[in-house]
Amino acid sequence: MRHYVLSLAMASLAAAAASAQPAQTPTPPLVRENATNKVTDHVYVILDNNVGMVPNVGIVVGSRGTLIVDTGLGPRNMETILREVAKVSKNQDLYLVATHFHPEHAGGSSALPANAKFIVAKVQQEDIETLGPGMMKQFAGMTPLNAELLANASFRKPDVLFDSEYRLDLGGVHVTLRALGPTHTRGDTIALVEEDRLLFAGDIVMNKRFLAFSAQSSATAWLQVLDKLDALHPARIVPSHGPMGDGSLIADQRTVLKEIQARASELKSQGKSADDVAATVTSEFQAKYPDWTTPNRAGGAARSFYTEAK
Repeated sequence: MRHYVLSLAMASLAAAAASAQPAQTPTPPLVRENATNKVTDHVYVILDNNVGMVPNVGIVVGSRGTLIVDTGLGPRNMETILREVAKVSKNQDLYLVATHFHPEHAGGSSALPANAKFIVAKVQQEDIETLGPGMMKQFAGMTPLNAELLANASFRKPDVLFDSEYRLDLGGVHVTLRALGPTHTRGDTIALVEEDRLLFAGDIVMNKRFLAFSAQSSATAWLQVLDKLDALHPARIVPSHGPMGDGSLIADQRTVLKEIQARASELKSQGKSADDVAATVTSEFQAKYPDWTTPNRAGGAARSFYTEAK
């Protein structure tokens, strides 16, 4: 009995000590300096290092021009990227494209030099104008550092607007930009570096991460977009967050989405509500794909398929 009481007391002290430990401070959402990696003949990537609200930043260098893919959260991050660009390119012609309008991807665009060009799909510009200010406010309210990074931040007005496709000649390397339909947002934009067969896929294709659906997403359209990306036969894929991979990432995402589609349809036919379907799919797919992150997103995909199922 004495041993039991002593053990209980020690366990209570350990629990109290653990509860007294300060909560782990999240890693600041800052693009890393001096961490630019050359991944192909013309492409450099600053990896996000799995830090939330930090994108994988792309730098594509030709003989005449340089393209930046995504800005980081606010002007301070864009300034870091510009310092990294200066280390790998002396080109005067500078371009920027954002994979979508969220603040960690386009919220630093105002820090772009005046002579540079911000290339934006028309549908993404609609996202910026109608949803951008609210999203900036939402992100700024998450942490004091976010508020600091986004203080007085604004979206730069586009220098080039395109409908669905725009081809950029950087000199010796060509980048095709495409807006393919409502996936993560209405205006998701991919960038294909043609000579290197490298695809900046934004949030459309991730590496062992469930995809993030929003109110603007269409699950059916997302599957169609994956087919279009597969037809490009990319050798390497840079998602907007997380590790890079090869072209098989597209097939992986398609397989999981189709499984979610089938399960959501099955459960709906049984009379289950959208909430029940989302909860069931989240639980089942977390168990089925234990090495995939963000399992709660599986429920969002299920809701979209549920809504669109006939």
